[in-house]
Amino acid sequence: MTVDATKALGVMALLDGRPGHEKQTMGIIQALQKKVPVQLTRMHVGSFSVLDRLILTCRLYLPGPGLSQPHMGQVDLLIGTGSRTHLPMLLFKKKYAIPAITCMAPARHLENRFDLCFVPEHDGRSEGKNIMLTIGAPNQSHNRRVHRKECGLILLGGIDPKSHHWESSQVVRMVEKIIATDRQKSWTVSSSPRTPQDTVAMLKQLLKQYDDIQFFDYKDTPPGWIEKQYDQNKVVWVTADSISMIYEAITAGCSVGVIPMQWLSPNSKFKRNEDVLLANSLITPFSSWEKGHMTWDETRELNEAERCADRILQQWWPKKVV
Repeated sequence: MTVDATKALGVMALLDGRPGHEKQTMGIIQALQKKVPVQLTRMHVGSFSVLDRLILTCRLYLPGPGLSQPHMGQVDLLIGTGSRTHLPMLLFKKKYAIPAITCMAPARHLENRFDLCFVPEHDGRSEGKNIMLTIGAPNQSHNRRVHRKECGLILLGGIDPKSHHWESSQVVRMVEKIIATDRQKSWTVSSSPRTPQDTVAMLKQLLKQYDDIQFFDYKDTPPGWIEKQYDQNKVVWVTADSISMIYEAITAGCSVGVIPMQWLSPNSKFKRNEDVLLANSLITPFSSWEKGHMTWDETRELNEAERCADRILQQWWPKKVV
């Protein structure tokens, strides 16, 4: 693959301040940067009141110009994740006729106004002319192939009353079994913003029995900590509610086990996500692992950010890639 470097692609990233959304957007942009020269502009989008959203929606649908922005003439592509980015992005598209891309399933009334939507399979949308289905969300992980087989990582999500029941004692019991079954590994355990304090307290009490296990509260981890952990640990266990961490670990080349949750609905996106992961042999469920069955395919590689970048170049700038 050779790159035509006569002109950099001007990309504007609309960012809403949510780390998960920004990782999706920047993951695709970084994949583009590996293939072609990119001139990147970042725009941070704040929250809108109900009245603001109504005004922006009217400006989008009614005759008249969209939104103005200095230096937009140098931008070839708009990309953003998160509903807050959608109306500004589409209003820039309206004024400047620049392709607009989102890394999620947008609201139905906005879907056809986007040029391209990268939508995870578990969201339940169908592939279409402006919808490309992905296995999970694109992210910034890379398989640097420097994993240490003697190192393991356990990542905990937590409470989400809309999707699942979280039973602290049950989660801690499964963590204990994972650690006790594979004592040859050096284990690292970490919480997340959703992890309840009783789970953290029970874990700390449990881990007092072990001298070689480290626990990190998410509040004490610096930026980039989790990415370094993906690079180092060959085996990673993640609670099933933490969809983004599951896909980050898979993309980083880790062998990923999933600690189950009790879903409130058997048809939720979380259950559909588990089905997608199993169908693609990307994870080992805790129940299979308990029986000695490893269902992950260690030869399978996943890099949806790169696949999204390829689709963008093929659709708009095929001459950039020979």
